[in-house]
Amino acid sequence: MFPKDFEFEKDQLIQLWMAEGFLRPCQETTVMEDAGNKFFQLLLRNSLLQDVKLDEHNNITHCKMHDLVHDLARDILKSKLFDPKRVGGENLSQVRYFGWDSPSDQIERINEPGRLCTLFWKRNLSEDMLLSFQFLRVLNLSRSDIKELSASISKLIYLRYLDLSYNKIRALPSSICKLYNLQTFRANNCFSLRKLPVEMANMISLRHIYCKYHYQSCTGKDRFQMPLNMGQLTSLQTLQFFYVGLKKGRRIEELGCLKKLRGELTIERLQLVGNKEEARTTYLQEKPNIYKLVYSWSRDESEGCEINHEHVLDGLQPHPNLKTLAVVDYLGTKFPSWFSEELLPNLVMLKLSGCKRCKEIPSLGQLKFLQHLELVGFLELECIGPTFYGVEIIDNGSSSNNGNIQAFLSLKELVLKNMASLIEWKGVEVGVRMFPRLEKLRISNCPLLESTPNQFEILCELEIVGVDSEMPLLNLCSNLTSLVNLVVSNVKELIFLPDEMLRNNVSLQHLLVSLCGEFRELPQSLYNLRSLKSLEITSCTNFSSFPVPSGESYLTSLQSLELSNCNGLTSLPSGMLEQCRSLEILTVSYCNNLVSLPLHVWEMPSLSYLCLSECPKLVSVPAGGLHHLTGLQHLEIGPFSETVNFEAFQLIFNGIQQLSSLRTLEVYGRTDWDSLPDQLMQLSALTEIGINDFGIEALPHRLGNLTSLVTLDLVRCKRLQHVDFSDAMPKLRYLEIRDCPLLEALSDGLGNLVSLEEISLCNCEKWSICHPEMPCNSSLNYGTCELVSAHS
Repeated sequence: MFPKDFEFEKDQLIQLWMAEGFLRPCQETTVMEDAGNKFFQLLLRNSLLQDVKLDEHNNITHCKMHDLVHDLARDILKSKLFDPKRVGGENLSQVRYFGWDSPSDQIERINEPGRLCTLFWKRNLSEDMLLSFQFLRVLNLSRSDIKELSASISKLIYLRYLDLSYNKIRALPSSICKLYNLQTFRANNCFSLRKLPVEMANMISLRHIYCKYHYQSCTGKDRFQMPLNMGQLTSLQTLQFFYVGLKKGRRIEELGCLKKLRGELTIERLQLVGNKEEARTTYLQEKPNIYKLVYSWSRDESEGCEINHEHVLDGLQPHPNLKTLAVVDYLGTKFPSWFSEELLPNLVMLKLSGCKRCKEIPSLGQLKFLQHLELVGFLELECIGPTFYGVEIIDNGSSSNNGNIQAFLSLKELVLKNMASLIEWKGVEVGVRMFPRLEKLRISNCPLLESTPNQFEILCELEIVGVDSEMPLLNLCSNLTSLVNLVVSNVKELIFLPDEMLRNNVSLQHLLVSLCGEFRELPQSLYNLRSLKSLEITSCTNFSSFPVPSGESYLTSLQSLELSNCNGLTSLPSGMLEQCRSLEILTVSYCNNLVSLPLHVWEMPSLSYLCLSECPKLVSVPAGGLHHLTGLQHLEIGPFSETVNFEAFQLIFNGIQQLSSLRTLEVYGRTDWDSLPDQLMQLSALTEIGINDFGIEALPHRLGNLTSLVTLDLVRCKRLQHVDFSDAMPKLRYLEIRDCPLLEALSDGLGNLVSLEEISLCNCEKWSICHPEMPCNSSLNYGTCELVSAHS
C-alpha cells in the first residue's frame, strides 16, 4: 500500500488495521487500539519495523518498514494487491488493495472494482468512480488536491477510514454524516476548512477525529464552530481540539460524555465558560488516558474576567496521569490549588503563556518529574521567590531551614520570556539546592532583570536576550564550568565578557554576541577554547578588538566565524586565523571601518563559504590565493576601499577558474568600473551569479561561457543599457534585473534561453512595456518589481 522507505504514523497504521477488520478485542485487551499496539510492539521487537521516532514522552510516533520486509509483504498479498506488471488478460477480480505505488491511470483494469476494499488515491475522484467502489473500507485521499468532496460519499456505507488531509476543501457535504460505520476521520491541514458538518454526532462509530489546524485568528463568519452534540460520540478517543460555544450542544459540557478520550486535547475559547461548576462538567479528572492538555482563552479583557478565569481553571482540574499542560492567555491573578505535586505528580512539561495579570508563579519546584518549564508573558511579575521553589516562608519574611530540600529535581529546560516587570530572581538566599539537572536556560525580553541564581551545576546552553543589565549574565556564569552554547543578544550594558567566563568553560562550542551596543572586546581566554566551533559577533557597533593570539594551538576546531556590522573594528590581530584549518564558513561584512584582514587562504583547506563584502575601508585584500580553496562553494566579495582599483580587484580572482567546486558567486564592484574581471568568464561550473554595482553598459559576450548557470542577478548596474543573450546559457531558469535605470530592453537572443522560467524586473524605468523579443505578453509596472513567467 505504501512505497518503500515510507514513514508510517503509528496510530494511523493501527487505525488502518482496525478498518480492515484485523483487530478484535479480547478478554485481556478490550480496546481494539490497545490490541493494535500489542501487534505493533511485536512487529517492532522482531525487526519487521524500524527507524522509530519518539515524542517528548518517548512514545513511538512514526516508523519505517525494512525494504526486504516490504518485498515480502508485497509477495504475500500477490493477487490481492494491484500490480501494474501483470499481463493485460489476467483476471484481476481478486484485487482488494490499490495503493500509492499503483498507477492511477490503470485502475480501470480491475475487473470487479466493487470488491476493492482499500484505495489510496492522489487524483481527483469522479462520482462514477466513487460509486463503483461500494465496498470500500479505507479511502485515503490525502494530498490529492481535491477542492470538493462528492455528496455521494454517503453511499460508501462500509467505509471505516477516511483521510482528506492536505487538501483545499472548504466544506464537507452533510451527507458524510451518514457514514455510520466510520471509525477514523482525518482532515489535518485542510487550511480552507472552517467547520465540520453540524450533524457529525450521528456518526456513532467514530473513534478518532483528526482536524489539526489552528483557527484562533479567524473572526466573524470564519470563526470555527464545533458540530452539535459531540457528546453523543461516546466511542470517541481522539479529539484534538474543542472550541467552546454558547449554543446548547456546543458548550463545554459536551466533553463530559466523552469518557474514552485519550492522547491530546486543546480546549479553546474558555472565556465562554460561565463558572467553575460548568467547567467541572468536562470531568477531566476522570479521564486518565489524556496525557496532554492545552487550556486557552481569547484576549478578552472585560471587567471582572480575572475572577471568571480563576474559577474556570479551578474547575478544569485534570487527572493525575497528565504529562503535558499548557495554559494560554489566562487572565487570573493566581493559579488554583491543583498546581501541586500531589495533584500533578506525573507532569513532565508545563507552559504558562500570556498570564499577564499574575503577580506570582505557582509553586512548581517540587514537581518531581517536571523536565520542561516555559513561563511567558507574566507582565506584572516582579520577583521569582521562595514560593516558586515550593519553600515555606516564616513570619519574618525569610525562608525556613530548607537545607535538605531540592527544587526542580528533574528540570532540564527553563524558559523565561516577556516579563516586562521582573527585577529579581532569587537563588542562593532561598536556601535550597536547585536545578541540579538543568541543561538549557533561555531568558528573553526581561529588560529590568538585575539578579539571578548561580547554582546551575550542569548548564550547557544559555541564551540571554533583551536584558538591559549585564549583571544577570555575569551572575549566571560566575560558577559555570559546563557551557557548550552561549548566546548573548541585546544586553545594553555589556562591555566585555570576563576572562574567567571563557577560561572556566573550556567545552564551549558556540559563542554568539549580537546587538550589544556597548560591547567592545573578547578576553584573552578566547584562545583557550579548544572546542569552539562557531564564533559570531554581529551588530555590536562598538566592538573594536580581538586579543592577540598566544600559544601554538588555538581555534583549531573553529568551523564558522562571522563578523558583521562591527563598526569599531579596524583590524584583526595578525595570526588570528593561522590555526583555523577546520574553518568552513568565514563572513566579514558591513564593518565600515575595517582596514586590514590577515587572511591566508592557503591555510584554510576546509573553507566552503567565504563572504568579504560591504567593508568600504578595507585596503588589505589577499590577491591570487583563491585557487588554494579547493572546497569553496560560495564566494561573496567586494566592494572595498576606493584605493583598491580595478586592476587590484581583478588580481583577487587569479586562479579562481581552478575551483571546480564553486557554485555561487556574488561580486560587488563600483560604478566607474566598466568591465568585469576576466576570470569570471571561465567559471563553467557556476550555477548562480550576482553582479552588483558595476558600471558596465552591456553584458560581456564571454558570459555565455557559464554554461551551467541557472540564476543570473544584475543589481544596481546604473549604466547598463543592453543585455544580449546571443551566446546561449542553456540552463538559465531565473533572471533578475534590479535598479538598472538605463536598461531599455533585452536585446538579441532571449529566445536562446530555452530553460528560462522567470524574469524579475525592478526599478528599470526605461524598460519598454512589451518588448517583441520577450517570451511572454505581460506588461511591467514602472518603479516596482514585476515577476514575469517566461511561458505565460
